[in-house]
Amino acid sequence: HNLLNTMVRYVPITMRRNSSKLITTRCERTLTMVSFALALFFGNLLCCYAFAPLAVEGTIKPTLLRVATEGTIDVQKGTDTEKKELSYASILKAIDESHHNDATQACTYLPDETQIQAIDAVDAKPAELYQSHPTLLKEETVHAIRSAALNYFEQRGDNWGLQDVALDELLSEGSEWKKELDDAVTKVVYPLSRSGFIRDHPNSSLTVTSATVFVGGGYPGAAVTTTALERDSGMITAHIDLGTDEIYDEANQQNKAMGGLFMESLVNDALVDTASAVVGPLTPGQLVVHRSMERTAAMILPSNLHEIEAESKEHSKQSGLDNPTRTKILKTAETARHYCLRLTLTVKNNENQEEIAEAPAEERSYMLRSFARFRGDDRVRYLTLAGIIDVDDYENHLWLGFDYSARANTEDEVDISQRMSDINKAIFHLQKAAELCPTDARVPFQLGNAFVARNSMMDQAGEGTEQYADLSEVADALQRSSQLETVAVKLGIHDINDLAICLNGLATNFCKMGEFDSAVDVISRWGECGSIRSSLEPEDLASHEPKSIPKFEWIKAGERDVAITTYGDTAVFDEDDIALIRAAADKRFAQASGAQTSRYTMQYEGNREVHLDDLCKNDPALKERMDNILQEKIYPLVREAFKDQGDNGGHPPPLGALSVYDSIFVRYNGDVARKAGRIGASQPLHQDGGMYSVNIALNAHKDDDPVNGFTGGGTFVEALSVGDDETVRRPASTGHALLHRTTQRHAGAPTTSGIRDILVIFLTARRPETPINNEYTYGIETAMRLQTMAKELPREQCLRGLELARSYDPLNSEMSYWLGVHLLQGDPNDPSDERWEEICRGVETLEAAAELNPADARAYYHLGMAISTRHKYAMRTKRAHLLPPAADAASRMIETFEEAIRLEKICEEAGCKNGFNVAASYLTLGEFMARLRNFDKAMEYLSLVEGALASAGGLDTPWAGGFLEEMNRMKSYCETETAKLSENAVV
Repeated sequence: HNLLNTMVRYVPITMRRNSSKLITTRCERTLTMVSFALALFFGNLLCCYAFAPLAVEGTIKPTLLRVATEGTIDVQKGTDTEKKELSYASILKAIDESHHNDATQACTYLPDETQIQAIDAVDAKPAELYQSHPTLLKEETVHAIRSAALNYFEQRGDNWGLQDVALDELLSEGSEWKKELDDAVTKVVYPLSRSGFIRDHPNSSLTVTSATVFVGGGYPGAAVTTTALERDSGMITAHIDLGTDEIYDEANQQNKAMGGLFMESLVNDALVDTASAVVGPLTPGQLVVHRSMERTAAMILPSNLHEIEAESKEHSKQSGLDNPTRTKILKTAETARHYCLRLTLTVKNNENQEEIAEAPAEERSYMLRSFARFRGDDRVRYLTLAGIIDVDDYENHLWLGFDYSARANTEDEVDISQRMSDINKAIFHLQKAAELCPTDARVPFQLGNAFVARNSMMDQAGEGTEQYADLSEVADALQRSSQLETVAVKLGIHDINDLAICLNGLATNFCKMGEFDSAVDVISRWGECGSIRSSLEPEDLASHEPKSIPKFEWIKAGERDVAITTYGDTAVFDEDDIALIRAAADKRFAQASGAQTSRYTMQYEGNREVHLDDLCKNDPALKERMDNILQEKIYPLVREAFKDQGDNGGHPPPLGALSVYDSIFVRYNGDVARKAGRIGASQPLHQDGGMYSVNIALNAHKDDDPVNGFTGGGTFVEALSVGDDETVRRPASTGHALLHRTTQRHAGAPTTSGIRDILVIFLTARRPETPINNEYTYGIETAMRLQTMAKELPREQCLRGLELARSYDPLNSEMSYWLGVHLLQGDPNDPSDERWEEICRGVETLEAAAELNPADARAYYHLGMAISTRHKYAMRTKRAHLLPPAADAASRMIETFEEAIRLEKICEEAGCKNGFNVAASYLTLGEFMARLRNFDKAMEYLSLVEGALASAGGLDTPWAGGFLEEMNRMKSYCETETAKLSENAVV
């Protein structure tokens, strides 16, 4: 019971902070965010719960309830430990004890309800959601509590970021504000709570189980919320605004920072008017009371919030994510330190103070659900009991939906009928959760994922006839989730991560349905998410002050502009900037103790990454410095460097303000990589996200620093493979940068020894206020994302998606390359004219890819394969008369394969090879020459196959054996035919 009491007390999410003896709410919020991050948007960890028959019947069967609450205790003995399964009865007993202890011991310094009374609601909107009272505490009392909290944090030297402190920590002898607070609790909080929400506990009195002061805001990059969006423990939450420590300009009183309360239940009406989901702005001392089961977040907002939103709607600026309301809220959060006091209320038994009575049903359910999260395979049973205890709590259904979906998506060998049963239960409970709470974005998201899982299982079982009808259900669910989450993003309650994942799923689903226009609309919203992802400041287009940007010059491949390098005395970063960011990264890596610090999954031995936003989140000085560098150097540098690209056949800079899509500090450790068997610490060939990439050197190469410098390293720029220049480039010196478009294929060349530190900033753009037709804000990203999705679709839809992606960015060779590859991958036995046209289009498209990027070895390789495929198909289907002259075809195929091999060798020498099958190139050339009866040339190519296999280290593999067998067969054929030609010549 002691162990269980500990679990029940500490695990529930927020507001469990009662005194200094308990763990801090910050730790609780951390646990909460971790658990929700794992459960919320990892599609395979959905959940649902299983009292479906009871929900349908609408009654609780006494027999079932008795069986559930009187379970037995099974004992399993291991060699070293004894495991006991807690019975339902013992768990409920422990929960009741925990509630009793909280009600009688937690906040004894605050008075209990002594006289049961109710008062008229002053401001109910509507009364079943919350009630407010404008004059709970006087200004002097609010100031005194705020000052006590400020002194508390200053004494600990930790007065920034999100902070919280138990109210009893602020009490001292002579705290004059304590009496007024006591009076307010007994005369206003308790009566208001009882009149609005507590109607079925006439023999119990209200009491406070938790009283915590929360503080946030007042520094660059500050979060809008001072508490996470979550439900509280207990029955009632009383939120008391405590005002701000003003940092803003006193002359601009109308825009001063104030407090508010985001209430998720109000979001339904906020799909059009986002501010309607906010209770506030609240005046200091104002009270808001709501049920603890309501998901809310305390937030900082401008005093003229509603006027800002009204003006934005009038000028049609409110539709996008990057709207004036959101911008003003984020800015306001940086201007003031805001405080609020949150009280958690419950009821306690008045009839017998010594007797441990049953906890209220909602608290039993809440604590049992929290306990169930740690029960592994037993979770469903405990969540079911939670649902029986409180049938109106939608989170029981939500968590059961999570769990049933997790069961259905298990990788274990489970009968498909059992998995189908589990996913159907998940869908039932998630639908029930959506019915009970239509405003929680998590519910429709998980419901959409459950529909996807069911479709997949139906396909596995051969029952996928209704697939597209089910896909429309997926679309409806994910569309609803994205709408709800958009409100939270617009108000700054959430960042864009969850919304972006939801939009990704929605766009993918529209692609599967063949509704590509809808998919593109969603991808555009997804692109806008990327433009506001970072907390770093966007470009200030209103500023026209001259900037002192670094000198720069273009790196060219022939006549093509490839990349930009800065040089001269003015660098992007000075020594202090570099020291600041490297120190922040070192600290973050040390704290991580080897754990992953990057959100990207492509990780290698010797590489470490950390996102700049994560560093700035804990370092306001770094955030402020990076904002200045972006405004003074990086944004104007990109504008100036790329301003003429539109006139030179490229894309002009966007109309909207430049912004940071993402930024990562990368540490390449060559020594660690070589110990792991790699040639060095590197990254493979790739394109970046966003529009522009800025690569800044943070330390020196051994050529410039013989003692501490690294060897190897740099950026392999694929486009430079066609000329005689160096293909691996590094910035001119420490603090300088290498810039290029994100569509320029490149790689991190192996750092062979020492440590190489760089900061890479990926830039995109905000949506312009007055967009014009064909304005290219998100065209690059739309094409890249659509291409990625299309490659996972059935062939017909895949080709449609790739064609559309190509139309959005015809200058990106990757679009033509992938379209060409997939055009060639049809049925080789289909003799139709349509198939012939696909093959011919594949050749043409790959020719276009090679023309757009003449340094892409893959494009030449697949072009050679395409020419060979076209030739064989034409001969087999009697279309030889449609082929180009044999000599021309042979010449072009030899040229493409030899260029592919030449380019691949350059990539391999730089440690950045593509990895295509060079042996297959020689084998295909040999076969083609043999078909043209040029046996000497065929033998010349076939003799190179074994060496190519050996170079790739694959001679002993089964696939290599197949290649060698085919090579020997062709050689034998060529030798036989050569001999016949010799005999004929003699005759």
